[in-house]
Amino acid sequence: MIRLIIVSSLAVTLFSGALSAYAIEGYPGKTWGDLRHEMPISGDTKENTIFDSWIEQGVYWLKWNDIMLNTYGIVRFKWDEQASPWNNTVGPGVGIALEKFFPQGLFVRTGVEFMFDQQYETGRTDTKGVVYLNWYGWWDLKK
Repeated sequence: MIRLIIVSSLAVTLFSGALSAYAIEGYPGKTWGDLRHEMPISGDTKENTIFDSWIEQGVYWLKWNDIMLNTYGIVRFKWDEQASPWNNTVGPGVGIALEKFFPQGLFVRTGVEFMFDQQYETGRTDTKGVVYLNWYGWWDLKK
């Protein structure tokens, strides 16, 4: 945890110094969650409740047309009633991403994230670097 605080502080200091001539474009916050209870109809699996969530706070440093540069801190949480250690985790992370929002119904994001993934039942912590591309889309068939 100390390493995360040091790395986060260093990143914020470097970015704020390098970009001090620019105005901050925003402070975007995001959250996501999924709570579900699985009830198998066939097979030998058991009923299971799973909760998966994250919350993120960022800073939009720069804007090029409609593309935003975002640095962020994130906390992820996952709980599985069946107590699979890899599905029972909590952990912070930091990242940097390019984001674009299309008003027609699409949000696209690509970036790099550094995260700690701690299995809270076993105490094991995995440190991960992740390169990602993700998106979210929506539509209305009536429109």
